[in-house]
Amino acid sequence: MTDPYHVLGVADDADDETIRRRYLELVREFPPERHPERFASVRAAYERLKDLDARVRHRLFEQGKRDGIDELIEDVACRTPRRRYGLQALLQMHKAR
Repeated sequence: MTDPYHVLGVADDADDETIRRRYLELVREFPPERHPERFASVRAAYERLKDLDARVRHRLFEQGKRDGIDELIEDVACRTPRRRYGLQALLQMHKAR
């Protein structure tokens, strides 16, 4: 399969909402009754990128392994609502108890 970011026409760093909006636009533009092949490729691309876990798996294992684990951890940490602590901070908090 080709690059799902390219199929949907979104940037590699697109967020969930951008990917979802673009998918809905393409579904309206290429309905399955009139464009079954194009719809199938759009649907498959969206399935591969529809949530953060799927995007991380894609970037780690399917995208030519261009991204290092440090970049992915930073990306995930920036998009999650809860605060993430590094290993050193966790060890210091544990010692303080």
